[in-house]
Amino acid sequence: MVSFGADLPKTVIFALKLSLMKKLLILFLAFSLNACNDGDFDVPIFEFTEKVNTCGKYVLYIASTNSTEVLVLTLPSTAFGTTPSVSLPISASASATYRIFDKGITATYFCQDIPPLEPKIIKELKADGGTINIDATEILANGIVTGYSYEITISNLNFNDGKERIFLETFNFGKLEIKN
Repeated sequence: MVSFGADLPKTVIFALKLSLMKKLLILFLAFSLNACNDGDFDVPIFEFTEKVNTCGKYVLYIASTNSTEVLVLTLPSTAFGTTPSVSLPISASASATYRIFDKGITATYFCQDIPPLEPKIIKELKADGGTINIDATEILANGIVTGYSYEITISNLNFNDGKERIFLETFNFGKLEIKN
């Protein structure tokens, strides 16, 4: 039998530990370099003022407090009437668009035929699914109908541009009053 001395087992153990530590370090670095990245997407909070703004009768929008985020509804002429309840699927005739601007918009932004160059649109998402629900209530004065109050909600609202997806099961758009 050949004797290698008393230090050989310690050397072999040290080499095995060093080899294992190198493998663990490489594994740790591999996981660190491939860690998840959430990208630059900021999840919108969809907190808007309660005021429903209009441009004409069929373009409605609500804005954030500083008017840099808006949710715009474009509705067909059948949206507002005397029917107590109307449900419109989001399509070419009834659309919802979410926009983020670099600065706050003015009250006339959506009423212009040609959109202004400022403020710039940072992000725009168009809804590809959902249902716009409009509930009408008569406004009475001395027993006479003087207009209607429309409570607008959106169910199963889905924004999806292939990169980002935002889904809201129920969203309260707001209340709009139209006088006769």
